[in-house]
Amino acid sequence: MSNKQDSTLQKKQQLDSLKEKLRKSNAFLKNLFLIMVIITVIYCVDEITSNINLMRPYMIYDLFKIPNQDASSQQYADAISKMAIATIPTYIITMLLPLYKSLSDKYGRKPLLVVNVLGMGIGMLICMVAPNYMAYIIGTVVFGFFTPNDIQVIYIMEVAPKERRATYCSVTKGIALLSVSLIGVLRSIFYNPADVTTWRLVFLVPVVIAIAVGVLSMVLLKETPVFLQQRIDYLEQSDEELQKLEEEVPTEKTVKGGFKEAIHFMFHDHQVRNLILIDVLFMCAVALTGYAAETMLAYGQSDANMNIFYVVEPVVYAVFAFFSGFLTDWLGRKKSGILFGCLALVGQVAFVFLARAGASPVLLAISNGLMYGGLWSFSDLLYIVVPAESVPTEMRATVVGLLQYTALSNMVLTIVIGVLYSSIGSRNIGLLQLAFFVPFMLLSIFYVKKHLRETSDVDLNEAGRESL
Repeated sequence: MSNKQDSTLQKKQQLDSLKEKLRKSNAFLKNLFLIMVIITVIYCVDEITSNINLMRPYMIYDLFKIPNQDASSQQYADAISKMAIATIPTYIITMLLPLYKSLSDKYGRKPLLVVNVLGMGIGMLICMVAPNYMAYIIGTVVFGFFTPNDIQVIYIMEVAPKERRATYCSVTKGIALLSVSLIGVLRSIFYNPADVTTWRLVFLVPVVIAIAVGVLSMVLLKETPVFLQQRIDYLEQSDEELQKLEEEVPTEKTVKGGFKEAIHFMFHDHQVRNLILIDVLFMCAVALTGYAAETMLAYGQSDANMNIFYVVEPVVYAVFAFFSGFLTDWLGRKKSGILFGCLALVGQVAFVFLARAGASPVLLAISNGLMYGGLWSFSDLLYIVVPAESVPTEMRATVVGLLQYTALSNMVLTIVIGVLYSSIGSRNIGLLQLAFFVPFMLLSIFYVKKHLRETSDVDLNEAGRESL
């Protein structure tokens, strides 16, 4: 048998296999409720992992042996700076994140979902058993590598009805964010201020859930029909058309996926070029929003008050996120993005001044929850929803991944502030947050209003093809 016949037979076998998978995937879509339950649990793991660093102050008390557990002390500020310096080399690993995310365009959404959730569980496990702060940093790098990928959101968008994509995303995210309250509940159950090492027990339940849901999703989930159909369309082209694709001559509005093609698309498509600028500005605003616990502790909030804050804040955030998708589908992507950015501004300014005034933990939780709700709903639009609705399927995850390089602006600012933390101190970090947050968020909102194109009515099978 000739090489050409071998190739033809191999292509036919691949097509038959993909079509069978597509048939099963379309049949599986009839169980949309089951799919949403599985994805929601995965989303819960993602959000809990993303927020588990709320226990960072207590980890620092333990591993750095800080007396009196005082977040306003110089020893605490010095420990933050020391950790920031030690963390600098680990950012090289995060630079690989877009490369990893692009594998979703090659191998599918499901395999990356499974690896992500297992990776988050392993990262939290390393943190839980860390004998020193360097091991803890390694754990945070491991789970921090997997949490930003949000493959579950791309999965939801590719299985949800077009007119309800943002709604499905926000409902699952709202439920997932509500699960973040478990950190506060687990903290009140396991953490004992008299024994600072008990911070480790807060990680135990999330670790078990992450590993369990990773194994279950491997068995239960199917690949998305959109991804399978794109692979079938590619293979059903003639040998001549495929040869032209290999020579990078796009035909009939079809293009081969890959880094080179994705980068070319990003800098030639007007919509994605605008997103790059907006995302850089947005990430500068986000840089210092992770110091809420340090700020509150520095202004004298008690352990009991912190428990209240950790339970109430995720509820506020979750309720906001739950309804954000309804707003996004109703108002459109641009108007809802502007609204989310403005609400994030109000929440951040209120939180800083309320913290300095020694306000109740409930008020602080409401203001910070509002800030996070607006901030990350805006982020989901800028990094996932609008890019997914602006980019062809065969390079969707790659472009979404490459947009994460705009977080370099965030990374640089975070490192600089972390290194200088011993000089700044927790009592001043809130005002410094505003100095970055307010101007950069206003610029982000302005550029969304002026330069972003509405994408709410886009068919994902046709997204971005006008720019090819």
